[in-house]
Amino acid sequence: MKGSVKNSRNGEAITGAIVRSADGQGTSTDALGNYKLIVNAGNYTITFSHLGYAKQQKTISLIPDQILILNADLNEDTSELNLIVISASKYNKQITDETVSMEVLKPDFIHNTNAISMDQALEKVPGVTIIDNQANIRGGSGFSYGAGSRVMVLVDDIPELTGDANDVKWEFLPIENLNQVEIIKGASSVLYGSSALNGVINIRTAYPVSKPETRINIFQGLYINPPDKNLIWWQNKQPYFNGGNFSHSRRYHQFDLVLGGNVYNESSFHEGEFTQRGRINANTRYRFKNIGLSAGINTNLMYYQSGTYFLWANDTTGALRPLGGLDTSTTTLSEGKNTRFNLDPFVTFFSPNGGHHDLRLRYFYTKNNNNTSQGAVSNWYYSQYLYQKIIFHDISFTAGAVGSYSVVTAELYGNHLASNFAIFTQVDKKIGRLNAVAGLRYETFKVDSFTGNSRPVFRAGINYQLLKGTYLRASFGQGYRFPSIAEKYISTSVGALKIFPNPGVQPEKGWSADIGLKQALKIGNWLSYLDLSGFTQRYSNLIEFKFGYYPPELTAGDYDFSFVGFKSINIGNASITGIELSVIGEGNIGNLKTNLLAGIDFISPINRTQKKLVDSIINNSTVLSNQQVDSLNETKILNYRFKTTAKFNVELSYNKFSAGAEMRYNSYMVNVDPFFEGTDPLLITLFEKPTELIPGVKEWRNRHKNGDYIIDFRLSYDIVSSVRISLISKNLLNRTYSIRPALLEAPQNFQLQVTVKI
Repeated sequence: MKGSVKNSRNGEAITGAIVRSADGQGTSTDALGNYKLIVNAGNYTITFSHLGYAKQQKTISLIPDQILILNADLNEDTSELNLIVISASKYNKQITDETVSMEVLKPDFIHNTNAISMDQALEKVPGVTIIDNQANIRGGSGFSYGAGSRVMVLVDDIPELTGDANDVKWEFLPIENLNQVEIIKGASSVLYGSSALNGVINIRTAYPVSKPETRINIFQGLYINPPDKNLIWWQNKQPYFNGGNFSHSRRYHQFDLVLGGNVYNESSFHEGEFTQRGRINANTRYRFKNIGLSAGINTNLMYYQSGTYFLWANDTTGALRPLGGLDTSTTTLSEGKNTRFNLDPFVTFFSPNGGHHDLRLRYFYTKNNNNTSQGAVSNWYYSQYLYQKIIFHDISFTAGAVGSYSVVTAELYGNHLASNFAIFTQVDKKIGRLNAVAGLRYETFKVDSFTGNSRPVFRAGINYQLLKGTYLRASFGQGYRFPSIAEKYISTSVGALKIFPNPGVQPEKGWSADIGLKQALKIGNWLSYLDLSGFTQRYSNLIEFKFGYYPPELTAGDYDFSFVGFKSINIGNASITGIELSVIGEGNIGNLKTNLLAGIDFISPINRTQKKLVDSIINNSTVLSNQQVDSLNETKILNYRFKTTAKFNVELSYNKFSAGAEMRYNSYMVNVDPFFEGTDPLLITLFEKPTELIPGVKEWRNRHKNGDYIIDFRLSYDIVSSVRISLISKNLLNRTYSIRPALLEAPQNFQLQVTVKI
């Protein structure tokens, strides 16, 4: 028998729908919504199902050599908020059935708030924090000066981290063409390998529907003067930014085409900082008739030039001016030009026996040039094969292999070759109300002649539906991260500050465990999920950039200042435990269309190596005061972590009007590198007293011990059904605040946004 499965409301083909007989034989639909199933003659009850749709059953009778055309039109299920995710299991799955903590960010929240790049969008997600372009989930990362990431960032399951620094340029991600963004919280190395030690951010792009769609967005923004007039360095011209983006998607019979583009220009509120960039991308797919095959090529190209501000001159009159001024011989500003390009061919095949084959390739080119003549060029080649099939009637089996190869040519850290290879497998089984998953991965890594520690990692989890709309889950996952080429070999300086290589830095490894409860809520036509979870993460050989004295050989005598600076080193073991409460909802409350995303996290981030030392001192001392004990205990806390974070995002729509508000709260960052505050023992030794090489950090932190909260607000009006105009104010209260030491965030700004949908 063969046929097609479609959405009964709009006639759209449903890809990946399950077609199964009562005796366990089954297959899934291809990219055109078609299927083919060969069975013996006889009587059957055939079930058609797909996440987000009500199941449909049909009874048939087949005689020998018969070819039966059997189609199905499925009705959308509106009993719960149907959030379909792919990232955690590599196939479509209801978020309530997942064994791990996840969040989903919908494109409306991103577009309506005029998030200019993906990092601004992710700041809305509970448990996710971006510290100076570095992503961390539930406190799993701190601040690493732009090299290495414990969070794997992907677009359509393909890594976006570069081959040299393992960093992500958020501006490169196609924010104008989104289906949704999926965030996995916790170690996910079984499916995603190195750099998924702390979690995964997977940006899923959208393919065309039957009707062509075009979306154009333009905006103009202006920064307002900060409350403290001493901070203002500009005179006759306010700092500003402007830009726009577009996307166009359409189908030509079996051919799918999506085009997108983005331009941005900024004259920053930070003196000497500017950005000019442009990007264009295309997604293509051809869906072959009747054979279950589809293939395509996706591509993205970006060029930008920028002046990057790194450290303030001081915390008062120089808080928006660069350390070292604008003189090129002393400044900590850096100017650069960057090109990024990727080409991603792929082939997907749904076989008649129900097997799903997926092959994805990538060529990723990055070129960085800067004004210090320390550029870098990276060529990264990547391949991934994935096979999936339902076996033994009801076990979802996944297996795959991944390989990558990097060629790096750089004045910044020399010329290097890196490669890795991995195989992985995972099985999912549903037994009544119970979902269970287990997976295993083995990966090898090599940089030049150095081979990383090759070891297997494991994950397991269960999810049990306690009641209608109530789901209990528990999971355990191991992870690891190989240090990037940049962390091992970088040799550079920022003004007078030096950064040294460390070829001997060791890979990080760890595990995370999570237990959670998800409750579906329905208030009239408003649907939501309330999620409560407790979690713990453990790391060994944790890597951080640390200030210190790093001569080629350990020698006695006077210090040589040319060997004072930062280096990527293993600081020991760490743990992070905490709880998280989040809610996501959408629908109508009365006549108001209401979208909500909110959450709060409480974490305890502990340097366990330091804890062991501190506990020994406290336990063996009888003269320490309570204040001294408290001060010692504070040194256990990992650097650059917020112990409490909260997010609240809401949007209300009525007829042609919409209003939205966003609130973000970060508690006081208890610990930073002592270098920033001038209390590092090395600085005291060098200068015979506490000395701040970056003025004002300690004073600023002493004045801001209550944390920071930021409020954004927006109003929109639909002039006609296809044209919306919005007025957006970010940092509505014009608060002066900092997330990373020696770097002030933006003052209040107003944005005028015009969006056209055709």
